Amino acid sequence: MIPENIDFFENAACGLLICGTDGAIVRVNKTFYKWLGYSESEFTTKSNIDTLFTLGSRFYFHAQLTPLLQLEGAVSEFLLSLKGKNGERVPMLVNAAQQIDGHITYNSFAFFLARERHSYEQQLVTARESAENSSRELLETQKTLKENQYFLGLAMKSAKMGVWNYDLVSSRIHFSEELLVLLGLSKDCSYHKPQNFYELIHPDDLSQFDDAINTAIEKNSDYEVEFRLKHSSGSWLSMESRGNVIFNSERICTNILSIFIDISEHKNSQKELADANKQLAEADRKKDEFLATLGHELRNPLAPIRNVLKLIEHSSECRQNLNDYYSMLNRHMTQIEHIVDDLLEVTRISRGRLELKRTMVDICEVTRMAIESSSALIEAGNHTLDVTFPSSTVMIYGDPTRLNQIIVNLLSNAAKYTPKGGHIRLSVQSIGTSIEIRVKDSGIGIPPEKLRAIFNMFTQLEPASERGQGGLGIGLALVKQLVEMHEGHVEVYSPGINEGTEFTVTVPIAPSSEPIEQPASEEEGQSISPKRILIVDDNEDAADSLGLLLEFDGHIIKVAYSGKKAIEVTETFRPSVILSDIGLPDISGYEVAKILRRQEVSKGIYMAAISGWGSQKDKQRALEAGFDQHFTKPLNLPELKSALRKIPL
Repeated sequence: MIPENIDFFENAACGLLICGTDGAIVRVNKTFYKWLGYSESEFTTKSNIDTLFTLGSRFYFHAQLTPLLQLEGAVSEFLLSLKGKNGERVPMLVNAAQQIDGHITYNSFAFFLARERHSYEQQLVTARESAENSSRELLETQKTLKENQYFLGLAMKSAKMGVWNYDLVSSRIHFSEELLVLLGLSKDCSYHKPQNFYELIHPDDLSQFDDAINTAIEKNSDYEVEFRLKHSSGSWLSMESRGNVIFNSERICTNILSIFIDISEHKNSQKELADANKQLAEADRKKDEFLATLGHELRNPLAPIRNVLKLIEHSSECRQNLNDYYSMLNRHMTQIEHIVDDLLEVTRISRGRLELKRTMVDICEVTRMAIESSSALIEAGNHTLDVTFPSSTVMIYGDPTRLNQIIVNLLSNAAKYTPKGGHIRLSVQSIGTSIEIRVKDSGIGIPPEKLRAIFNMFTQLEPASERGQGGLGIGLALVKQLVEMHEGHVEVYSPGINEGTEFTVTVPIAPSSEPIEQPASEEEGQSISPKRILIVDDNEDAADSLGLLLEFDGHIIKVAYSGKKAIEVTETFRPSVILSDIGLPDISGYEVAKILRRQEVSKGIYMAAISGWGSQKDKQRALEAGFDQHFTKPLNLPELKSALRKIPL
């Protein structure tokens, strides 16, 4: 008769079952019958192992596993299906071994839930060596402990785990060999002393480890706790501890027994998944901002273009201004083309469809063309541009169109992020076997923490919806990709905020769009009572052209190019209508509305936001700031005139 086993057998992390060669069940641990949904009393009705299998697995058990077990003495990794209490199919992985005790032969089985197979594969390999050592030790012990130690060895070789035993009487901690290996410790280490062992526990986890043990002692119950243990190498291992407490006859706790399981790989996988989800969330956020910014950047140049088209309708009245209107149209159409070109190039590069059309190129000539392409933006900012070229012609083997694109993007970036009246320096020089192109500005600079990410897609230096300048955040990413396609590299340096920025492109020297729809014609024959209108927009072309259009209807117009100026003009001009952009250079249009609504002078003023940001959230924010209405760029003039007609005198 097999004697009663200790708690290790009952609390093993796998299901354990012993039966005779006839299949009669001799002993089973609670892990096994709980997996099948039974209580201990319910499982006593199962007298033979045959009753546990599904029909197909029962045939496989007798036809394959049993003969092989009799022949080899041990088998491993057989997949069988067992029947749960409620009739459900429970796939399990089975290891088995035969033991002969005198004239009696036992079959010992270790069952693992199939879904946990991956985590146990490595544990099985480690446990086999432990089984051989355990077998030799079993032969030297008394018979009553022989089977118990065998079952314990079987449990230990079934999983990558170690046994921890805190003897409270001797105040000494015992480690199994497996646990010593897990922690990289030797048998004669100093961590057998409790105070030394607690030094291995991560300081942040010490309290929860203590709480779990103290609660188990207080309630005389099992416990489970996760914590981190320090490996001898200094790294931290994530551990799961499952154990119980032992009391003597005087109800004094004498031992704390536990199985430590290394779950570091599982924890690392969880962290990698969390990091991946975080990256996906960040990419999704950038995508949303990019789409919103794209709409904003395309709408901004469309506003003055649409206004000029309206002015051209009145060409008989303003023929003398057609050249100015043409220049304005051309400037903003160039801006749209630049945005669309950047989008297309980034898409082609990301899909591997962009091929360089290389030829021998005079880099100075390419640079001159880039300066010409960027001149309108530089002049609009009233910037000074200093250019330095090498004394002799320098040829490189590259694509002139893409090289032009690189320099135009850098100059445009400098012009956009430099306050009006700034200074831009462009230098081209030959250094050894490379050509170096530097673009330095006196602009807003880049914070140190943003330098590493400045070439990433969609990177913006400030919140997109609040800035008056800026772009889609793809120009510098495109520069980096095009430079690298020319076997070069690009670097950025900035001392800090408001200290300017310098970009350096190094490449080797050569050896020896859809048309814009016309706005619908406005209603004729309906007069609009003249109103005093203040237009607030840092885009001077958009503000001036809209003002001219409204003057044709007899309105009295004032224009302010900043938020603070708008507040100042309101005091003296006393408008009945304020049309304000949101992305102003000093304070946002939202702030303008909030400030004016707090002042007596704004009583009865109709205020409308005109912005490239047109989501429902943007419109709601405008109303909350104090605006009466929100128009999305490019402005629909008939819609604006209709709104003006409805404003009472």
